[in-house]
Amino acid sequence: MNISLLYEQEEFNQKFGLCPECNQPNTHVNWCKECNSKRFQKNFDNWTSGNECIDKFIQEAQLEAKNRYELLEWIPYTKLRNIKFLAQGGFSTVYRGIWLDGLITNWDYEKQDWNRDTYEINYEVNDPKIKNPLKSNENYAYPIVLKSLNDSSNVKEDFLNEWKLHLKCQHKARAYGSFIISLYGITQDPDTLNYMIVMHVALGNLRDDLLTIKYNPNDKFRILYNITVQLKAIHKLNLIHGDFHSGNILNIYYGTSVISDLGLCKPVNQSNTNDEIFGVLPYIAPEVLRGKPYTKAADVYSLGIIMWELTSGIPAFHDISHDFQLSLDICKGFRPEIIEGTLPEYVELMKRCWDNDPKKRPTAKELFMIFDEWDDEYPKENDDKKRIPVPGNI
Repeated sequence: MNISLLYEQEEFNQKFGLCPECNQPNTHVNWCKECNSKRFQKNFDNWTSGNECIDKFIQEAQLEAKNRYELLEWIPYTKLRNIKFLAQGGFSTVYRGIWLDGLITNWDYEKQDWNRDTYEINYEVNDPKIKNPLKSNENYAYPIVLKSLNDSSNVKEDFLNEWKLHLKCQHKARAYGSFIISLYGITQDPDTLNYMIVMHVALGNLRDDLLTIKYNPNDKFRILYNITVQLKAIHKLNLIHGDFHSGNILNIYYGTSVISDLGLCKPVNQSNTNDEIFGVLPYIAPEVLRGKPYTKAADVYSLGIIMWELTSGIPAFHDISHDFQLSLDICKGFRPEIIEGTLPEYVELMKRCWDNDPKKRPTAKELFMIFDEWDDEYPKENDDKKRIPVPGNI
């Protein structure tokens, strides 16, 4: 008998306890993958998205979920309330809303039903901009963001591969103790028939907070630590982001920034051709502008530009036309002007990130280790009374 294996099994049993139903080790807190996957499977005949590929995608996630965070659901549109327009993008429209059922947390053995996470919601009426307003007897729900995908009524398998990559990165980042914006499920707009991704709600994006960070400079080390953990997870899976900029880094709660829009920067019904370049020009690496393939080093270049924005309080090249001339200048080595007073070691690392030669740029793993040290050395000020407000005349 292998004593070490017995010890490891006992240690695993103690970590999450045993399932009261099958008496096997739970795979997470209050979660037994084996038993829960059977529950989900029994319910497969009771719902459909109307699209075979989407049904399969959600079902696979439910069968493989080792914890509540890896779960996806088909969410009927009738279960959504207070849907309000937020923003329009090139390939999607974003809304905020609330989900009446809320997130599954665990199985309740007494009720023989799922426990779900919801919050008390204020009743909101008489707003013509709101679709599916909350009813007076509906008091609890869960806040969400909806991403309506243009021309997505006939989703194909290749499109869902993009979301599968997102889930992989989401799971890997969590394994590293961090987050990538969470996917909760999919729904369908009954008016447009476009499918909508149901996601974790964000408080805004990094670009919105650049001025606040400029006046509270230690904030940037925590932010850079957070996003390099996630970038390391993405690169560990041998994936790239491909559209990495401060508008795609979201704030989910105070002090926590997460990467979003992983691999979703192309139209649903269109594959990229070799000569197409997607992205926001100031963040695109020079080798990509020259027609070279996008690599992990190109993500690091984008991070270098984000590092500069965290010291300046403004988006890179905000006062320059984003045109062919700027592309040429970037290829020739044109970069934002270093902000006076920036730490010398920070400047050195930033310049390494945006080096014209991708081979000279640091890896996400190296950046994570550096920002981990700097976050300890320059701690974020969490006392609101000691934080410096943005001057009112800016």
